[in-house]
Amino acid sequence: MNRHALVGLLLLGALGLVSPRTLAQAPQAGGKDDTIKAILDSELEPPPGGYTYNPQGRRDPFVSLVKPVTGDTGPKTRKPGMEGFLIQEVALKGIIKTPGGGEGVAEKPGYIAIFQGPEGNKSYFVNVGQRLFDGQLTAIDSTSVTFRQEVTDPLSPVKTREIRQSLYPSEEARQ
Repeated sequence: MNRHALVGLLLLGALGLVSPRTLAQAPQAGGKDDTIKAILDSELEPPPGGYTYNPQGRRDPFVSLVKPVTGDTGPKTRKPGMEGFLIQEVALKGIIKTPGGGEGVAEKPGYIAIFQGPEGNKSYFVNVGQRLFDGQLTAIDSTSVTFRQEVTDPLSPVKTREIRQSLYPSEEARQ
C-alpha cells in the first residue's frame, strides 16, 4: 500500500468514517483501486447480527423534505435572449413611442422598451407581454416599464409581485 493511501485510510479512521476492522483488512499490495474496493465491500455489508434498514417503498427519514430555494426556477439551462434573463439582470435604456392608429381608427400610441442584457454589449427591443425567465413585461409607458415577477419562495404568501423600472431613476428617487 503506498504512503498516500495509508495516510488517507488513517484520516478516515480518525474521523470515524472507516472502522478499525477495515483498516486491518486493507490489502497491503495492490493499487488504489484495490484499497477503495476493500473499503467499500467491508462497509457495505452489514456486521453479523447488526441492524439493517429496509425502506419497503417509504421515504428516507434522513433526507430533508424542504428543497433548497435558489434564484433559478425551472430547467437549469436558460433560453437565449430575453426569455433567459432574470428581471434584475436587465437594464432599461430607452423607450420608443410607436405611431398609433390604422385604417381610420385612432388608437392609443404604443411603446417599445429597449433593454440592455447582462452581457452588456447587446440591446433588446421588447413589447408588452414579453416573457423573461422569472416573469413577464406587463406595461410600458413614456418613462417606465412594469414587470410581474413570479415569486419562487415557498414560504411567501404572495405568488407574484409588481416591479417597476424607471427610465430616469434619479427622478423616481425624488418622489
